[in-house]
Amino acid sequence: MFATLRRIQSVDAAVTLAIAALITAGLVTLAGISAPASEGFDSQIVRQGVFVTIGVTLFLLMSSTDYRILSLFAWGLYGFAILALLLVLFLGVERFGAQRWFLFGPVQFQPSEMGKVALIIILARYYTAVYEARHAAWAFVGAMALTAIPVALVLLEPDLGTSLVFLVIWYCMAFVAGSRFLHLGIITGLGLAMAPVAWFVMRPYMRERIVTFFDPTIDPLGAGYNVLQAQIAVGSGGLWGRGIGASQSQLEFLPVRDTDFIFAVIAEQFGFIGSVVVIALFFIILLYSLFVVIRAPNDFSRLLATGILAMIGFEVLIAIGMNIGLAPVTGITLPLMSAGGSSLVMTLVSLGILLSVSLHRDVAMFHASSRGDLPIGRRAGHRL
Repeated sequence: MFATLRRIQSVDAAVTLAIAALITAGLVTLAGISAPASEGFDSQIVRQGVFVTIGVTLFLLMSSTDYRILSLFAWGLYGFAILALLLVLFLGVERFGAQRWFLFGPVQFQPSEMGKVALIIILARYYTAVYEARHAAWAFVGAMALTAIPVALVLLEPDLGTSLVFLVIWYCMAFVAGSRFLHLGIITGLGLAMAPVAWFVMRPYMRERIVTFFDPTIDPLGAGYNVLQAQIAVGSGGLWGRGIGASQSQLEFLPVRDTDFIFAVIAEQFGFIGSVVVIALFFIILLYSLFVVIRAPNDFSRLLATGILAMIGFEVLIAIGMNIGLAPVTGITLPLMSAGGSSLVMTLVSLGILLSVSLHRDVAMFHASSRGDLPIGRRAGHRL
């Protein structure tokens, strides 16, 4: 591990600092709205601190481990994730009308968070294995089938937001893997054509969230309440914010303020300036992820980085967007900052994999290369 740390370049160090800054900002924000640490594990800040310790340990472990080893365990990890998603439907605990969590004493575990990372790894392994037939319809359908299984199980919980994350991961990885535009276009067209039908099979709360996205004042004390309170919190922060612990979020006007609407609390406590800093830190991570995708040494690593970029990028976009009225409420949490051990730990695991791709290379990340290196598979013989 220490030998790997010595290989960290300045750009790797910069993104590591950005990750640390976001985690710290999340802890500070939670400290202003949670019970005091003196209450022990009943305090959200204490629980989050424990998860940070676990997540950072796994982050360091994954970044120091050669990412190629993941290909050997891809099917096992995927199978375990599917089994967990199936069992949670029968053995999980129910909260907010959804059965998404296992309960282990005071700790909850959400298997869909692990499922995201497992899907990224198995799709990277699958597309690498079928490289010669990547344009074939059967290869495209095979990847769709791998994605459809966890999507269906997650929808049964129900969890629309996480199912969308799975689909975005698959779509982006299929594009980078070299799937035909025809196949991607057909799926996109079918999705748009089925939208009216999907409206009628959606659960009532899903339809309410879409309606209140366009006009939350339709039901200000019901389905639109969270959105309106989040916008009030964001606006009340002003330029510099109201300070830690000085927000109305402590009075619990804003539900699930520690998870879904953590960005509204950040905006209220740290203002516009603090919000911009948080967005800038996420931008650094996403830009770094993009560079890893571009300069990845082989197909497997490029696909891993693509899936991680798609997952984190989509989650950040939706989590911030729904706090300021630019996206419907989906229950997607803000990576690294929202309370929740499963999300935090698995996000740090995925970022550790990303850093491993950058560190375990034969060439420097920003070494000049030809445009021919960009599409996956151009470098035959370097798939793993």
